[in-house]
Amino acid sequence: MTTILAFLLYSFILLLSRLTRESIEPSPKICEEPLKRVCPTCNSEHAIKNGSTHNGKPKYQCKICSRQFVIGATKTTVLKETKQLIDRLLLERISLRGIARVAQVSWSWLQDYVNQKLAQTPRQVEALAKTLGKLLIECDEMWSFVDCKKNEVYIWLAIDRKSRKIVGWVVIRK
Repeated sequence: MTTILAFLLYSFILLLSRLTRESIEPSPKICEEPLKRVCPTCNSEHAIKNGSTHNGKPKYQCKICSRQFVIGATKTTVLKETKQLIDRLLLERISLRGIARVAQVSWSWLQDYVNQKLAQTPRQVEALAKTLGKLLIECDEMWSFVDCKKNEVYIWLAIDRKSRKIVGWVVIRK
């Protein structure tokens, strides 16, 4: 019985000493130096608070260059290799949601990226003057409603199987 009491008393003293040591030692969170408000564009420290993001992080605005920024932002830029992978997957006609899962990017970022690519493409289609050699043609048919269900539009494409280039096309309204 005395050994049990001695063990309990020793455990209590040990626990009490740890508790008092933790209360005396400063917490690392209290001693952390506050993050400086440095603009990522011009490296100026003249920034003012400018609201908060949708998830509660404070936003700041640089008084020198007027850029808005968040300190310790978790958003990362997409690597060049990932963009090249996305370009190859887009050529394979994989869905945007599937590409977003494979490349591990957000769907909204991918949609913006595709819209930027579309804006960069020329609106005028140029026909090739040179012959492609022996062609192996693959035909594809698509249809859709345009404006209302009465306006059905059919598109037939003739695609070279090797180069994946469109050799001919026809658009017909039914």
